Amino acid sequence: SMCNSSFMTASVAPRAVHAACPHDCPDTCAMRVTVEGGRVVRIQGDPEHATTQGVLCTKVSRYAERTYHDERVTFPMNRVGAKGQGEFVRGSWDDAGNDIAQRLREFAARDAQAIVPYSYAGTMGAVQGEGMAQRFFHKLGASLLDRTICSAAGGDAIAATYGAKIGMQTRFFSESKLIVIWGSNSITSNLHFWTLAQEAKRRGAKLIAIDPRRTETAEKCHQHIALLPGTDGALALGVMHELVAQQWLDHDYIERHVDGFDHLQKRIAEWPPERAAAVCGITADEVRGLARDLGTTQPAAIRLNYGMQRVHGGGNAVRLVALLPCLTGAWRHRAGGLLL
Repeated sequence: SMCNSSFMTASVAPRAVHAACPHDCPDTCAMRVTVEGGRVVRIQGDPEHATTQGVLCTKVSRYAERTYHDERVTFPMNRVGAKGQGEFVRGSWDDAGNDIAQRLREFAARDAQAIVPYSYAGTMGAVQGEGMAQRFFHKLGASLLDRTICSAAGGDAIAATYGAKIGMQTRFFSESKLIVIWGSNSITSNLHFWTLAQEAKRRGAKLIAIDPRRTETAEKCHQHIALLPGTDGALALGVMHELVAQQWLDHDYIERHVDGFDHLQKRIAEWPPERAAAVCGITADEVRGLARDLGTTQPAAIRLNYGMQRVHGGGNAVRLVALLPCLTGAWRHRAGGLLL
């Protein structure tokens, strides 16, 4: 009985489990999960992890509350009313699995490629994110999904512009004198980058947010440029026009490292700040001001995110923005350049 007693004590005593956040943030935070009596009682960032530094975002730090919430759906629900009325009744896991399997069998018997597994990365775990679903649907003979709905256009654009999917090292943003957060709500979805931006701000850096929406991040930057959705490429061209007009160019860097600048200049000439501003729904002074900041501040860094490339012409918009640090020579500095 002494052994049983010690076993019981060990099983209910609090213990810390090390985990990694599975979300596509992309911080990949290290977590310490405190488990007591088989139940999670606390979730915190690992203070010994260099990036996490003991801090988690609001969503993940409240995971235990979400997991055990009374309103969490933990069993299958079958719709019984018309779609949109919200009428559901509880079903069993066996029935749900059998119903779905039967539907898939019926489709597969006629043409398995009529089944399209349209999904992406809700979690990035090796099993949930990139493992079992693909194996299952591939074995079934379903259509293969080209998984481009998140980031393919932007990634290909960076590779086409720089020769590879490369960018700044995140930690050096803390040394930047200008940080342009272009299409990223860092406080919500890239918290530890915001920590670096705040460090740079304390050292005197200027922070500019470019986003159609006044996000939590935009509110806390020195300036928010609220352009219309899908007009990022026009803004980049207007900025380039002003860089050329004011000769805020690093001619030596362009001569050594930039191909096709003469061809690009012909396109730039078509986009004075007034035209770009009209397309973007902002003022010409905002276009000129952004050009002045990027053209006269070193080191200047751009934190680009994937929102802008999920529209028609989005890949080209990423390419145009990626050219800006090439024209100003920002890439000479480890705290300058761009990160997608």
